[in-house]
Amino acid sequence: MAQSQQRFVVYVQVYGWYKQVSGYIKRQTNSIVIDMKRIVTTILILIVFCSAVLAQPLPNDSIKPFVDFLSGKTFLSPKEYVLKSFEEKDIIVLCERDHREFKQYEMIVDIIKDKRFTGNVYTEVGVFNSGKQINDFLLKENLTEIEIKEHLLAIFKNLDMFSLWPNYNYFYLLENIYKINQERQLNEKIQVFPLDVMFSWDSIKCNEQYNMFLDMMEPQNNFPPVIDRNTIMAQHFIRKYFQEKYRNPNKKKALVIMNTYHGYTRIPKCIPLPTEPKTYSTAEYIYKTFPNSTKGIMINYYPTSQNPILIADGRWDAAFRFTGNKNVGFDLKDTPFGKTKFNMYNFGGTDYETVNFEYIFDGFVFYEPLENFELIVGIPGIFDDKAFVTEFYRRTSMEEKITIEEAMSSKEINEYIEDWNVKKIDKIDDLVKFNDLINIWITK
Repeated sequence: MAQSQQRFVVYVQVYGWYKQVSGYIKRQTNSIVIDMKRIVTTILILIVFCSAVLAQPLPNDSIKPFVDFLSGKTFLSPKEYVLKSFEEKDIIVLCERDHREFKQYEMIVDIIKDKRFTGNVYTEVGVFNSGKQINDFLLKENLTEIEIKEHLLAIFKNLDMFSLWPNYNYFYLLENIYKINQERQLNEKIQVFPLDVMFSWDSIKCNEQYNMFLDMMEPQNNFPPVIDRNTIMAQHFIRKYFQEKYRNPNKKKALVIMNTYHGYTRIPKCIPLPTEPKTYSTAEYIYKTFPNSTKGIMINYYPTSQNPILIADGRWDAAFRFTGNKNVGFDLKDTPFGKTKFNMYNFGGTDYETVNFEYIFDGFVFYEPLENFELIVGIPGIFDDKAFVTEFYRRTSMEEKITIEEAMSSKEINEYIEDWNVKKIDKIDDLVKFNDLINIWITK
């Protein structure tokens, strides 16, 4: 209906222009001064303009506010937006999408390698005690490509509380920060501090010990977990952040990378217990500690649950697709995006206040549409080390509560060894379904 009305307006305007041209021709003919070139040119311009206007698609009413916002302003690129945010705040928390997704780390590396980034990087990925090994590597000078890979493989063998962290983007991040540091003075070099719970595979001796550790990180009978990862990661950040600022006052900027709900800057109140002083996310803990220095920025996202629901049922993605999928960043407050009801991964239940996106996050970056996302899994060469293959069998036997012999004969575990020893690139699951959900709002 809205499109028909707009086309009617255009027809009325064209008819008015036609009358003006007709009058012009009549006047000129009466005075025997006919400028045919001018007449023909004017008519051709009108025809071309009208054709372009009538051919231009108009947004569906459901996405029009988002389209108008994206079309009516000039935006910074994601990189420039984050760097601009660092001019206003010292701590930027990036809420990343799927841990496996690679393209977002191209953006992150592009931000970090800019000379205007003067801080350090803090990540959810990696146990806290792996930080020393990581930064010993990042501060080394003039390593060969072979030596760089050897150091990275050694880091990954001790990086995580699971048998192996197989996501390539963290390998890519560390490798590129090492190379960036080769162009910087010692006091300018970037360090990376993993923030997750302290853990060492050397201290794990049996299935019961390992699984008790994992169980302590999960809620028990509706009671909070014994090991609260969100609080611990935030406390690790605060500790390291103060230490690094004390050692080097130039290192007051911090880029914190957290996944989904760990990166939610503000959590709405729990309705049954609205006064309970509970901090649900790492980002909220950081925000409450540094309220005037922290900014939370969300990276465009896709759901990984078994019941995939896109943001605003696909309207956000539809609006970006309609306007050309431009990579941009902007503040959410008082925008159609910020006013959208929050419908991402919830907070552990349904008994929470309904809030909009601008309550949870301060900013948003759109970097690549869903169809360009790349899930890259595999650490090239990690299992060329036969000693680590043996250690992997030991670890997986404890994870699966089986014997080492059973692990060694397990088809699934041996497929992991084969698959994760190379880099494998996949598109996201359910892409056809997501595209259908998006296109509904474009074609209506």
